[in-house]
Amino acid sequence: MSRYLTVSEDKLERDKCLELSSAEGQEDWLNYSRRPKRTVLEVLHDFHKSTSKLTLEVIFELFSMIKPRSFSIASSSLPSHGHCIELLVAVVNYYTILKKPRLGLASNWLKDLRRGDKLYGWIKQGTLVFPDDLNIPHIQIAPGTGLAPFRSFLQEREYRNTASKDTLHLFFGCRYKEKDFHCREELERMVDENKVSLYCAFSRDQDRKIYVQHKISEKRELLWHLINRHAHIYISGNAKNMPDNVKDALVEDVISKCGGYTIEDARTILKKMEDMGRLQVEAW
Repeated sequence: MSRYLTVSEDKLERDKCLELSSAEGQEDWLNYSRRPKRTVLEVLHDFHKSTSKLTLEVIFELFSMIKPRSFSIASSSLPSHGHCIELLVAVVNYYTILKKPRLGLASNWLKDLRRGDKLYGWIKQGTLVFPDDLNIPHIQIAPGTGLAPFRSFLQEREYRNTASKDTLHLFFGCRYKEKDFHCREELERMVDENKVSLYCAFSRDQDRKIYVQHKISEKRELLWHLINRHAHIYISGNAKNMPDNVKDALVEDVISKCGGYTIEDARTILKKMEDMGRLQVEAW
C-alpha cells in the first residue's frame, strides 16, 4: 500500500492507502486484504487510478516471487528401490467470504499434469526424527494431508516387517469418511493385518463435529499408558489451530486427568517431552 503513495495522483485512493497502511488502520487492512483473501489483481482493480501510474520498476518491486511449495513425501523409497515418490495433495478450491472463487496454485497445477509431463523439484531433509528402538510406541496424529509423513513411515515399517498395532498408533482426521479418507484401503488393510492401531475422527459425518483432539480425549487411558512406556508423539498437519488443540487435549485429558497432575504441571511435562524430542510437530 505504501508504494502506491509515491505514484498515486488520486486523493481518495491516496487517503485510503494511508489509512490502510497506518497502525490505526490495521483492522481495516485485515478486513480488506487478508480475511477475504483478496488477490493482487483485485487490489489493482480497486485502486485503478493509482494502478495506471505504476511503472514496470515499481510493479516488480511490489510483487514478490512466488514461494516454493513444500510437500511431505507420502511413500517409502524401499518398495520401489528409490524409483518412486508419492505425494498426498489436497486440491484447494473454495469460495471466499466475498463469494470469489479461489484455486490453490500448486495443487491445481499438479492436478492438471498429464502422464509424461516433467516436474522439477528437490528433496530436503524432513523435520521428524524417529527412534531406532522398534519397541518404543509411536503416537501419530494426522488430520488431512498431515497423514503423508506417517504413511511413508508405516510403509517402511511394513516393508521391514516391523509394523505392529501394539507400537504404532495413528489418529487420523478428515471431514467425511466416504469423501476424503486418504489412503483408506491401505490403512484398513494394515489394521486387519494387525500392523497399526487406527483411530479416526470424521468431523462432518454427524451433527456434532469430532476432531482428532476428541479422539485423544476418548483414548486418554491408552495414551497415558503409552506415554509411560516412553512413547514418542508426532503431530502433522495444518498449523492454524490443530497443533495447539491437540496439545491441550494431551495436557488436560491425558496427562492431567490420567496422571493426577495439575494443568500447570501437565504442561511442564509435555514441554519436557518436546525438549527431549518425544513430542515433535511438523505443521504448515
